[in-house]
Amino acid sequence: MNTVHPSSGHPATGSASSDPLSTEGVRRIAMELTAQAESGLAYCTDRFDIERFHRIGALARDLMQTVAAEDLPAYERTVASAAGYTTPKVDVRAGIFDPPGRVLLVREVSDPHRWSLPGGWCDIRESPRQAIEREVAEEAGLTVRATHLAGVVDRELWPHTPVYDRHIYKLLFVCAPLAELDPSFTSEETSEVAWFEVDDLPELSPSRVVPEQITLLHRHWARPGPAHLD
Repeated sequence: MNTVHPSSGHPATGSASSDPLSTEGVRRIAMELTAQAESGLAYCTDRFDIERFHRIGALARDLMQTVAAEDLPAYERTVASAAGYTTPKVDVRAGIFDPPGRVLLVREVSDPHRWSLPGGWCDIRESPRQAIEREVAEEAGLTVRATHLAGVVDRELWPHTPVYDRHIYKLLFVCAPLAELDPSFTSEETSEVAWFEVDDLPELSPSRVVPEQITLLHRHWARPGPAHLD
């Protein structure tokens, strides 16, 4: 997943800048052009239209590069042609709490100075429940049962940084541990696991989770209710 420079003063609500030439405005235009190109390639059969959609996709990639924080891959016609109708990617995160209400966080090897809720991408042919229970086992060494969905949120509307070049939905699950946590657990992905007070969190990895999401999960753990939607 490629990242782009956050715009100055990027709001927590994720509202687009009124200036289409701002960093945030350019990123959003490039994202939409990429989606339009990939969706068009999924349906069109006219060879001239196919070439036009590939040209739009290539231009969208070049536009995104102007605000990207790193070099983007070159435009690949075969990848764009196989992408199909473009929809948001799905990220799953687990809120796991001990009896006193502390939250379980993991420190990933790829971001050794910050902490996150266990989770990651939902794989193809994997249900959201299977995805979050697998991610917790892999990242925390803990067997859990996803008990209920606390939120379906649009990453664009929360204060995550850096911003990405793809649209992402986050599914936030409250999960019940089915065994005792091994505090010495490590893996290729995780360097440390630990419990933390919800009102005294360590430095979080803002690309993965923000404090407001942990608060939301804690509230649903204490008093289950309808899932938060935005």
